[in-house]
Amino acid sequence: MIWTVGSTVLGVAIIVYGLMDIFLTLLHPHARGRMTRGIVSGVWRLTSGLGPRARAASGPIATLAVVLAWAAAQAVGWALVYLPHVPEGFLYNEGIDPDRYVDFFEALYVSLVSLSTVGFGEVVPTEPIIRILTPVQAVIGFALLTASATWLLQLFPTLGRRRTTALSLTMLGRAGYPERLHEMDAAAAATLVHGVAQQIAAVRVDLSQSPESYYFREGEAPTSLGRALPVAVALAHEALTSPHADLAMAGAVLDDALEDLGACLRDNFGARGESRADFIESFARDHA
Repeated sequence: MIWTVGSTVLGVAIIVYGLMDIFLTLLHPHARGRMTRGIVSGVWRLTSGLGPRARAASGPIATLAVVLAWAAAQAVGWALVYLPHVPEGFLYNEGIDPDRYVDFFEALYVSLVSLSTVGFGEVVPTEPIIRILTPVQAVIGFALLTASATWLLQLFPTLGRRRTTALSLTMLGRAGYPERLHEMDAAAAATLVHGVAQQIAAVRVDLSQSPESYYFREGEAPTSLGRALPVAVALAHEALTSPHADLAMAGAVLDDALEDLGACLRDNFGARGESRADFIESFARDHA
């Protein structure tokens, strides 16, 4: 009796923990599950000392590891719920001898079949509670598959916006916009600076809502936002010193957007230093 209750309670705890991690990672706009955070940051630290190729692969490896961990939590949790009912609570097809199998691995097999919605049909639950729980697990398995695919697909637009912002800043820097900003028409220059501020704000929101995107490194320097941010800093500085009010106000907006991004890098991703310049430099080092 104690074994039955203990296995069931432990299984339910693992199931709920895994589902909460999925909820916090996918549906909560400013939170991450502890399991997801630990896996992603752990892969990041592990690959940081293994060379450029390993560093470049840290993001994809981490997301794959998270999805596998979500699936493993559900598979093991449900297996522990089924374990006290194996084999008495199941009906086996002719030719299958349950005594040949270890109870836990048999429970894990039933769990995996239900979670993947494969439904081979050679093992059928007979106990009323298990007959209800196996379809529930199948629904969770389908939802897990859909949620994982959606999460992965959401990451790529986020990365695309960040890389587009970096490339845009890189091209502005190459063209010498920061140095020649005062030579432009003030209204046109203010529009340009406002546009850069909007791009920086979008990156800041993406890092808050999809923090896993931080751990994807860029494969080439022009699309590395850490390398390109000094261009935005220079634009803000030049705009702030303009005698034209509209351009100076645009510079203030961009400067504030950069300050907010620096605070996000410090608070959420451990950027080191005391100033915004330090946080940007730390960001650049992480994504070098």
